[in-house]
Amino acid sequence: MPALHKPGHEIVAQALAAGKSQADAYRAGGYVYQPANAHRLCTSPEVAARVSEIAAHRYEDERRAREIAANEAGLDEAWIIKRLKYLTDVSLQGRPIKKNGVSTGEHTKPDGPTAVKCLTLAAKITGMLVHRHEIGDPGEFSRMTDGELEAALVTQARAMGLSDHSVNEIIGLRSAGANH
Repeated sequence: MPALHKPGHEIVAQALAAGKSQADAYRAGGYVYQPANAHRLCTSPEVAARVSEIAAHRYEDERRAREIAANEAGLDEAWIIKRLKYLTDVSLQGRPIKKNGVSTGEHTKPDGPTAVKCLTLAAKITGMLVHRHEIGDPGEFSRMTDGELEAALVTQARAMGLSDHSVNEIIGLRSAGANH
């Protein structure tokens, strides 16, 4: 989706995507703030779709930048997991006590909180823990008709960068599930 036709609307969308409040975004677009008008514009389908697109584009740019930086630094998932495993083991066992550079065979007290943090991070990296959060207002989707729900699904899928083929597959799966 290209920039919105009205420059003020595009500025509002850019500000919302940057995390500004509706009031601040509305003012940034050059409008005199009035709550009802700001809400109407900020939640309009065109602006909402543009905000989703901008956010998806920024997310993809940031992901690429992190990937390039990690490759240049020689970091990969295996390296991180190997270090996390080592830190977890050290945290659970305690650190070896050395005198004059020689290990005494004794260990410091185990550090349970650090071990838990390491295990939690390792579980997130390997996909064992997934952060879930609701998108939209509570109950927003339950008030939608099937057509509105499908339109919202298509808009969100496209904003995430899914191809038309993938979007059609999702809609097909949704339709097949409704028939059962």
